[in-house]
Amino acid sequence: MPRRYHTRPLGSLTVPGPLYSVRVLQVGYNTPIPASHSPTLASHTPSLTSHSHTLTSHTPSLTSHTLTSHTLTSHSPTLASHSPAPAGPALADGSITLVSGGPLTVLVDTGGPWLRDRLPGLLRAQGVATGDVTHVVATHGHSDHVGNLNLFPRAALLVGFDLCSSRGLYSPNGLAQGAPLVLHPGHLEVVATPGHTRAHVSLVARGTGLGTVVVAGDAFERRGDGREWRALSEEPSAQARSRRRLLAAADVIVPGHGAPFRVRRGRGWDREEEEEEEEEEEDDEDEDDEDEDDEDEDGGSGREEEDGDGAESRERE
Repeated sequence: MPRRYHTRPLGSLTVPGPLYSVRVLQVGYNTPIPASHSPTLASHTPSLTSHSHTLTSHTPSLTSHTLTSHTLTSHSPTLASHSPAPAGPALADGSITLVSGGPLTVLVDTGGPWLRDRLPGLLRAQGVATGDVTHVVATHGHSDHVGNLNLFPRAALLVGFDLCSSRGLYSPNGLAQGAPLVLHPGHLEVVATPGHTRAHVSLVARGTGLGTVVVAGDAFERRGDGREWRALSEEPSAQARSRRRLLAAADVIVPGHGAPFRVRRGRGWDREEEEEEEEEEEDDEDEDDEDEDDEDEDGGSGREEEDGDGAESRERE
């Protein structure tokens, strides 16, 4: 029998806890840009010929003319990994989440390099200096999630399945084999959630004031992403399974490009709210992808997720 998942906005960027609290420092976004307004790489990147007669004599350096004064990131949106359609550009940056209050201070994703000057201030507003961060968990290797790793040279770094210490000492772990990486037993662990990328991970924080919070990276783009996440996925069938497991485990999900949302399994919230959501069911004939999200005609805010594999939906990471 299909298992139903109801979601609704959390309405806050903070989930307090008796030990660890979860705070979203930046809500990620992914905004399509109409083609008529989309700058091209050519129009914003000076050509080598126009700025230098030869590569040896008269070269303003490649750095000064192509990567600094006319950076691709500042003038052009991410073109590949976050395109809502294969040929459609978008302006995107990832959610940044701080998990703190216990013996560990964990930052999940760091945004893009264009956020470098702003990120330390976001941390300071929470009473945290960059040197206080003990662990940085990058859910995957896209530039809008790993762009500021070098702000944290003393932290342990996890990028996908790769774990290294502050001095570049890499340590084996079982993430690639599906085993969780426990950071603080009973409270914090990292789990493999492949699909968006093959080595994608999510952070699970247990025992918060709202139960289990999953900082999911791009396993979930946002609440109501059922019509778009597959186009951004390297392995949609694997991501479908990851999404089912997270929905089965989480009380709150922090997605990679949207605000946090709550999850309830079985019955939803009060009847009035369910009617306002105006959910419509969708059937997915692909057995690998039976978890296709039910949504409004416009892919809207009302959602209900179904899992065609009841046994798998009950798994807990």
